[in-house]
Amino acid sequence: MKNPINKIVLIFLNVILLSGCAGTIHTVSQTPEYIPEYKKAYIISAENSQFIKFKFGVILPYTYIPLPDDPAEDHEIIGNTDVVIKMELEKYGISAEIGEKGNVPEDIDIIVMYNDIWRWDFKKILDRLDIVFISPNDNKEIAKSTYKIYKNKEMHNFPTPEKEVPKMI
Repeated sequence: MKNPINKIVLIFLNVILLSGCAGTIHTVSQTPEYIPEYKKAYIISAENSQFIKFKFGVILPYTYIPLPDDPAEDHEIIGNTDVVIKMELEKYGISAEIGEKGNVPEDIDIIVMYNDIWRWDFKKILDRLDIVFISPNDNKEIAKSTYKIYKNKEMHNFPTPEKEVPKMI
């Protein structure tokens, strides 16, 4: 019969290898002098996404060493981040409209901007997402939420805007 400690170690290693990490979310909000009731939002659709190209690491006996990432490059829009933000705001009773930067209507309560960075790992996954809420009156930042994949990018749960935006809003 095998040593029970070996079984425990094997189970522990399998749990670590098979479970993925989602990443971290950091949200900062500014405290306004008064707290307005937000009813209408304008989401500025990104002109492009950014993408980090995949690089093979170094395979050694018993280990894999990932290489450092190159800087993210502009890419055509990936995913539907603006639509996910719109649906999430509407869950909170805020009607939202998606449009371009130069077409902000005058009768809105809050402007929402975002920036998404993606990478490839068997499919395109979200590496970083910044969502910024801006006052339309004075263009001051009201709040900012940032999602970042963990530093160990090889261990993740295939993050997408559908998974992360609800936690960020």
